[in-house]
Amino acid sequence: MGDQGATLAEFVRTGGPLRGQALHRLAVSCVAAMAKLHAHGTAGLRLSPESVALGTRGQVLIGWRTGDDDGADLPEARDVRDWADLVVFAATGDGHGDTAALTPALRIAVERCRHPDPASRPKSVDVLRVLLSRSMSAAVASVDGLLRTAG
Repeated sequence: MGDQGATLAEFVRTGGPLRGQALHRLAVSCVAAMAKLHAHGTAGLRLSPESVALGTRGQVLIGWRTGDDDGADLPEARDVRDWADLVVFAATGDGHGDTAALTPALRIAVERCRHPDPASRPKSVDVLRVLLSRSMSAAVASVDGLLRTAG
């Protein structure tokens, strides 16, 4: 991914944690891409700070390897957990760091995605709806449009 820009891990280590709009943009871009993949039946992405890159023009690029080493029954639930850890890493430099650096919307989404029971975690498309901060009907239209144009 090096030609596309720095991985998130490299970026945070050299430039420090993301804040404000940059953090929100990363969170939304990653969960939107994940929702698209989930809608097409691809899960078990194994997202990490090394598999997400920040492009030279501000875009977020995701490289993934599907597969499930740990035998989890719900790979989509594992993906949203990985997304939550990725957002915390971006905000703190530590995937298990304190969520205090997150905005209230991100903090709520991250906490729900880190629920100990995988079956209780939200779907990626539901996380996207929350982060878009719109009415339910507008959120559904936005997600459908995102998935159509990205497909």
